[in-house]
Amino acid sequence: MRPRSLLLACLAAVVAPVSACGAAKSPLGSGSPGSATAAPSNANASATPSANAGVTGAPTSPARRRVVLVSIDGLRPEYLFEADARGEKIPNLRKLVAGGASAEGMDGTWPTVTYPAHTTLVTGVAPNTHGILANHPFDPKLVNDDGWYWYAPAIRVPTLWSAAHGAGLHVASVYWPVTVGAPEIDWNFPQFWRTKTDFDDALMRALATPGLADEVERAYGVLPAEHRGDHERGNAAELLIKTRKPDLSLVYFTDLDTVQHATGPFSRLAYATLEAIDGEVGRLVKAAADAGTLAETTFVVVSDHGFATTHEVVRPLSYFRARGLVQLDDRRRIRSWEANILPAGGSCGVYLARPDDAALKKRVRAIVDGLVVDAGGGIAKVYEGAEVAAKGGFEGATWVLEATEGFTISGAVEGDTHSITREGGTHGYPPTVRSMRASFVAWGAHVRAGKLGVVRMIDVAPSVARWLGVALPKAEGVAIEGAIAP
Repeated sequence: MRPRSLLLACLAAVVAPVSACGAAKSPLGSGSPGSATAAPSNANASATPSANAGVTGAPTSPARRRVVLVSIDGLRPEYLFEADARGEKIPNLRKLVAGGASAEGMDGTWPTVTYPAHTTLVTGVAPNTHGILANHPFDPKLVNDDGWYWYAPAIRVPTLWSAAHGAGLHVASVYWPVTVGAPEIDWNFPQFWRTKTDFDDALMRALATPGLADEVERAYGVLPAEHRGDHERGNAAELLIKTRKPDLSLVYFTDLDTVQHATGPFSRLAYATLEAIDGEVGRLVKAAADAGTLAETTFVVVSDHGFATTHEVVRPLSYFRARGLVQLDDRRRIRSWEANILPAGGSCGVYLARPDDAALKKRVRAIVDGLVVDAGGGIAKVYEGAEVAAKGGFEGATWVLEATEGFTISGAVEGDTHSITREGGTHGYPPTVRSMRASFVAWGAHVRAGKLGVVRMIDVAPSVARWLGVALPKAEGVAIEGAIAP
């Protein structure tokens, strides 16, 4: 996602002690809502977390079924399984891993970016089926003011929240992508932003379930919004789990992704940010315990993609413009185009204005081949035709360009074809790239503890549906049987 003011302030002090950075503090409630304490200091997986964290022994399996699905954006499996070697203090997540079912990794969507992945997590189908192809809709003239796929009606297939609602269950969602205007969600704080300032609070009040923003603000002082951090999202989730006792809760934590885009994966600030998120996970488990629902709750912690370190950029659209495929007006905006791209970090779709024009296709393919030569080694592969369709993403693209790991693909219409940039991080490469693997952990009621191999993202929604006892008949995936107990 996008950097926020608090996290940018932390970036400026990356070499400072963790305690100097507000975003890196563990937000475990110690009394009144919104209070915070330091992150638990014991990194031993067998150690008992803070009493406020709430993660103790796995509960027994009762008749009632509830699920809390937590997404930690950009969480690579190494963060969970190499915590000692990396010096991480994440006792709550480690308790879930030790007492639950954990996958070696999870193969995600194509492309491996946030909005297609989160939609696959709740539908069990690939992007070409559910319709959320990237973070942004294809916007060839860049007139959508950097708008994202925010709106739930864009999803073409049933979701977990529609299945739960249809079965008479209640659903809460805090910041889950593509949930604006989802009527089946009973209590909803959808992800949406425009200015990323306090002005967006009015927008959140308008989009959230009526009355919910006022309730959260009374309890915690501020609302969950894009310019705030995961602690504020944890506040809203804690309140809903305690007071509404939803059958299905969806909670999305974004800060690790924001930091890794700026610093790359496995930076000191990334570790500190994950330690804070660990506290939020513990707080959600404690909220279920306080609500009396822990014994009947399955906690599922996932991520949407992995992360790779980047240091170079390729600009296909600028290359197209220089060769006459894109025309600009006198204000340097796109006036017309014959070929354009849908950028997604480590990959992009290439779209033709006239897909059936054989002469245009031949001309553009020659230019694409030239780009491969001129991109400084930044294009690893060009996919075409049946290869594109088989991978389940970039619907309608004539070609898909895969960046070499370490390169990112920019949507800029001007600039050098290839250039060196400061070190950062990105994702969006094919899910077969190892650094793109996501995480999967399940813990609690109806979970069969043990180690899993590499699982598939399309299998998460059918598994959650099984834990909830609802049907998701259009899912392309299947339940992860090795993680499910009666």
